[in-house]
Amino acid sequence: MKKLVISALAVLLLGTVGVPAGQATHNADVHSENVELVGNFNDGGEYRQGSDIAFWGDYVILGNYNTPGGFRIVDTESLTEVGQFECPGTQADVSVWKHLVFVSVDGPRSGPECGAPSATNDQVAAGTAWEGLRIVSIKDPAHPVQIQTVATDCGSHTHTLLPDVKRKKHKRLWVYIGSYPLTGHYAENEAGTECNQHGIISVIKVPLKHPRKAKVVTEPAVGPAVGCHDITVLPALKLAAAACITETQMWDISKPANPVILSHIEEDQIQIHHSTGFSNDGTTVVISDELGGAEATPGCTGGNAPIGAMWFYDVTDPEAPVQKSFWRIPRIETSALCTAHDFNVVPMRTDQDVLVSAWYNGGTTIVDFTDPAAPTEIGFYNAKEEIITDAWASYFYQGRIYVNNFDEDLTTSSMSRGMDVLEITDASLVDAVSLKRLNVATQEFFYAG
Repeated sequence: MKKLVISALAVLLLGTVGVPAGQATHNADVHSENVELVGNFNDGGEYRQGSDIAFWGDYVILGNYNTPGGFRIVDTESLTEVGQFECPGTQADVSVWKHLVFVSVDGPRSGPECGAPSATNDQVAAGTAWEGLRIVSIKDPAHPVQIQTVATDCGSHTHTLLPDVKRKKHKRLWVYIGSYPLTGHYAENEAGTECNQHGIISVIKVPLKHPRKAKVVTEPAVGPAVGCHDITVLPALKLAAAACITETQMWDISKPANPVILSHIEEDQIQIHHSTGFSNDGTTVVISDELGGAEATPGCTGGNAPIGAMWFYDVTDPEAPVQKSFWRIPRIETSALCTAHDFNVVPMRTDQDVLVSAWYNGGTTIVDFTDPAAPTEIGFYNAKEEIITDAWASYFYQGRIYVNNFDEDLTTSSMSRGMDVLEITDASLVDAVSLKRLNVATQEFFYAG
């Protein structure tokens, strides 16, 4: 059994000779010459609906949207499955802290146990359905065990870990729960509360010595937004950037249980404020726009129209964000499933800023935004051969890019791509840092200059 260990950061040097990001087609896949496919995990086609990804040491935790739900644990070296937690419940956004995995459930179930079916309309209307956060022990990674569940108002579409572990007196995690109008409604103490009048997040406290005592401690208001999607924290600056569907908010999180809204980023051309990320020094915030919930046409049509784009804001003063630019992939993809989605910022020990992002049928792109007013693509990969990519999440970790793919329609094919592993060779990444853990919404790495 592999031991889960966290160690000090070590600099990972990649190739120092850059390769121009021209298009290459070594097979039917479309990609820049400096990006190549180096591995794949698909379990013979059984792993079909990948959602988010988290990393701890040599393990990658792959969220499994709803078929069968839960997550898989895969060894990053051998790309073999170590264990699987099968537990239905849509979304399956995942995070990991040592031997604990957290799983979001954003769809009413008849109960919190893994065998519980979807809730009936009567259960939803009565407020007796369950949805929220699962806490799973992977002390034995071959046999994950659910040890606690926490019901949250309107479920958990996503969640974010905020570690509070420096003081011996109380080592704990704060968990920010993002939820918004998606399916049904749920209120633990007030049956009938509608999610379209929601306007809050839930904050869960998890004592690490006693994780079974995890519970909701506050429900801060996020109005005028109806709820939040992705919330990214930058602990070094006690800041968060929350993508709250209709706007992005900057928060002061110096009091973790009671974040304070510092500013509102409103942009009429962003349809859905979906995900956020900070530059390594915290002066730039990136916002992805998931156009039409990934279902809207025209998808990616080339050019530089602000449709399903990534947006860049100077937040040197978090109380007064300044828009710098937007960027979208220049290639044409006729599929409706082509829009910015889940991304992460590559940890760097210099002032270079690079992000890696999934674009559904647009594949994976790597963008240098060191100058946030002029982002530049330095590489891309879009799998076309045999099974077309539907990239849900693309993240840089320990020198490689991990792409979790999602099969939108399980009735049209017998298998999907599962997880792809890519490598990029570019001088922009020579100072990339090899972290020993990664929860994308928790940007623990900080470059002070």
